[in-house]
Amino acid sequence: MHNDLQRKTKTMNWGTSIFITFVVFMGIIITMVVISMRQDVSLVASDYYKQEIAYQDQIDKLQNAVEAGDELVFNYSSGQKQFVMTSQMTTSGEVHFYRPSDATKDLKVPFEIKKGDQAIISTKGMDKGLWKVKLTWGETDKLYYTEKTIVI
Repeated sequence: MHNDLQRKTKTMNWGTSIFITFVVFMGIIITMVVISMRQDVSLVASDYYKQEIAYQDQIDKLQNAVEAGDELVFNYSSGQKQFVMTSQMTTSGEVHFYRPSDATKDLKVPFEIKKGDQAIISTKGMDKGLWKVKLTWGETDKLYYTEKTIVI
């Protein structure tokens, strides 16, 4: 009789172990579903499809920038936390600081540079990490575009 009681106890513990394992597994699956449902899965840009259709214009602007050479030079100074642009021509445009990990942090800054002068844009207050700097400048009849990756 003592052996029968031990067998029932072992069987009950085995069944309980399977049940607990199943409950823990289901808990993990439910937790993962809840976490994945809360993630933001937005596109890279809100107007992604519009940008894709106008991509030939972007290619033309890139080609114009290559042909223009070093008429506009831009660099990031990490020590001074600023973005510096110098120009061999008088021009105006826009600097788009694009944050790949969070589109809400994107920043667009207009600029105007006189020939031989420089424009400085401070990056203080911007989150540390990877940024893409998209630079568009020129006149309405001929626009230029280039981009650079920086780490703040």
